Amino acid sequence: MRMLDSRNFRASSGGFTLVEVLVLLLIVSIIFGLTVARLPISSGDDAITELRRFERLFSMARDEARLGAKEYGLSSYENSYGFSVYDDQKAAWVEAKRPLQRRTLPTSLSTKIELGIVERGYRTNANDFPPVLILSSGEVTPFLFRLVSASSGQESTLLVDQYGNIARDEKN
Repeated sequence: MRMLDSRNFRASSGGFTLVEVLVLLLIVSIIFGLTVARLPISSGDDAITELRRFERLFSMARDEARLGAKEYGLSSYENSYGFSVYDDQKAAWVEAKRPLQRRTLPTSLSTKIELGIVERGYRTNANDFPPVLILSSGEVTPFLFRLVSASSGQESTLLVDQYGNIARDEKN
C-alpha cells in the first residue's frame, strides 16, 4: 500500500485557470459586441432604415417575378405596405409569403404610393387589384414611394420607373 505524501499530492480542483477565464471573457465580449452592433438604433433614422428595407424587398419581388414567371403587386396603407402575388388557380391576388408579406411600420412613420402615370379610361376595383404591378416580363407600374416621419417631419422618397429601376429623390 502506498502512502500519500502531501508534497506529491496534487489536488484536482474543479476551478478554471487564469488563461481559461481570460479566453472565456474574450469570447463573451466579442459576442456581446456583435450583438450590440446589430441592434436597431432609434435615433430618427427610422425612415432611412425602412426605405432601405423597402428597396431590398422591392428588388427581391422584382427578381422573383422575372425568375419565377409570377405577377406581383404592391399595395400601401396608412402605416404598412405589402406585396401580393397572382394565384392562377384561384384567379385572385393573394398575400405574398415571407419575406414579402405585409410589413407594418413603426408608429412614427407613414407611407404613401403615388402612381407616376394614370391611364385614362382604366378602371379597376381597388379592393382586389394592387395599384402597382410587378410583371414577369420585367415591366413595373412607375410610382413614387414616400415615407414620412411624424417625429422629425422628414420625408424620404424612392422613384421607381417602368423597368423597375430604383432611384432616391435627390431633393431630400
